[in-house]
Amino acid sequence: MIISETRLHRDGLAILLGGCPSIAVVGVHDLQDSISALRGMTTDVALLDAPMTNNAGIVSTLRSVVARLRILAVGVRETASDVLACAAAGIDGYVRIEASLRDTVSAIENAVRGELVCSPKVVASLYQSIRVDRAPIHAVLTTRELQVAELMNRGLSNKEIARRLHLQPCTAKNHVRNILGKLNVHRRGQAVAKLRSLIGEQFAAAAE
Repeated sequence: MIISETRLHRDGLAILLGGCPSIAVVGVHDLQDSISALRGMTTDVALLDAPMTNNAGIVSTLRSVVARLRILAVGVRETASDVLACAAAGIDGYVRIEASLRDTVSAIENAVRGELVCSPKVVASLYQSIRVDRAPIHAVLTTRELQVAELMNRGLSNKEIARRLHLQPCTAKNHVRNILGKLNVHRRGQAVAKLRSLIGEQFAAAAE
């Protein structure tokens, strides 16, 4: 089943996949209509537009109708953060934003077999992310970086962090950049959220 709020996307994909002998397109729907449609037919895989909001809620709703449904996000940028976001939402696999028809068919067939194929670059990034999650936080960040992270947690800007720690603004900026890189995230808010999940109430204590 193809699920998209954009009719041109879902109809175009249905035409392309309809010519593949190994795939039967059983439905082409927007999200609201897909729920009732799923109740009336046998569906193995759902293709879901990646830009749709509240993916976790959508996945939960779809699986409440078909518990064993395999769900693929279509149009995913193949970065570790985007792939992890799909996994966190409960999505089984993804189709890259630049994927060809052959790639899409392969992703669907892999999903049916319970398999997922990632590029070596993404696999390395995911591996690094797991290592960061399992390592003691003091083994990931230096004492100074933990101090900077704590001030980020308090909402201070780079200039404010520099003043508080008696650093040059460019030095504070470099510390923030290093923290984002070590935690494998792209934004300050993501770094703070990850640190909170790693060390919770010990966040402030770790920075002292």
